[in-house]
Amino acid sequence: MANESGTWIMCGVAREDPACIHTVEEAIAYINEVGFLPLFKNEIPGFSLEERTVSEDWWTGDPERDPWEWRERIAGSGRAAYGKFFDRKAGFISREWFPYFANYRRDGYDFDALWDDEKASMRQKKIMDLFAEENADAEIYSFEVKQNAGFGKDGEKNFEGTITDLEMKMYLCMRDFRQRKNRKGENYGWSIAIYSTPEHLWGYDHVTSAYKEEPAESWRRIVERMHVICPTAAEAQISRVIGISKAGGMVPRRKSGRTEAKDWIIPANPKYYDVIGAFEKTNVITWKQSSDIHVGDMIYMYMAAPYSSILYKCRAAEVDIPRQYEDQNVTMKMSMTIELLEKYKPGVWSFERIRQFGVYAVRGPRSMPKELKREMENSGL
Repeated sequence: MANESGTWIMCGVAREDPACIHTVEEAIAYINEVGFLPLFKNEIPGFSLEERTVSEDWWTGDPERDPWEWRERIAGSGRAAYGKFFDRKAGFISREWFPYFANYRRDGYDFDALWDDEKASMRQKKIMDLFAEENADAEIYSFEVKQNAGFGKDGEKNFEGTITDLEMKMYLCMRDFRQRKNRKGENYGWSIAIYSTPEHLWGYDHVTSAYKEEPAESWRRIVERMHVICPTAAEAQISRVIGISKAGGMVPRRKSGRTEAKDWIIPANPKYYDVIGAFEKTNVITWKQSSDIHVGDMIYMYMAAPYSSILYKCRAAEVDIPRQYEDQNVTMKMSMTIELLEKYKPGVWSFERIRQFGVYAVRGPRSMPKELKREMENSGL
């Protein structure tokens, strides 16, 4: 916090306080113990690295005692993720807890699916394209991300806001801090943030390991953990510091003016609705609509566990039907009717198989990859 003269005053503890963190190793151990921790003081008392360190040690430049220096070493160690994860401010998340944050914050979307469903901005895509599949292991200086994604005086605006949105959605993190190198290969200047995807840090399977549960369930886990870490924290405080607006940085859905039919993959969970039983009785059912689906669009229905396969090919018969419905599993504001065209045997178009075509998750409606559709049409299965 700043005093009246504008000087920044840190809110720390005495060096001899039993709660005091003295070294970077102690800091890493504490982050992994609690699971996630903002760097600076926030509206939840005691919930920050700042409040567990010695105020006088900050910004001394001593890598052994300065927590500001520790953040670079923690990011570079790979033992905790570092980024602007908490109300658009910096902090750490442990390897154990990162999948739950990714599931909740991403709302079940890998970035490619988010873009396919018109829920990401072009600015975000220009940045994420630098970390696309062929560059999945990229580690890029922040100034290079800005330059290569086309931000700058005569290009895209709001680089800081856009990259913070991607960090809050858990698509990017600060992997390390490094100095630039001159033509002789010598280091010079201040250390600069290096960005990468969390998947590069810990692997896709680990980062997405919580995708098997509903985002709401991951949020419940995080809130319950917060009650353990900070028992006095109010629900509103937890929501502001840990939560994220579903519209934060994303483009609101609008009905497009396209005239050509589009192909979709949409999820269905047999625990919530007996789709198999419904299609045994009739070829036309009513379904929740949450994307820009038009009459005539093809819908491939992916059934969750225990099937974990695409089981049905349908056609959108009627769309944009107002319907207010909510229960413990589903909230619906718009519905559509879909007509069954074809059935597939369980396991034929399994998750493992469709993943080969770039479908890494089906947690919400997403575009059907052209290569996958072509394979399904030509296979005769």
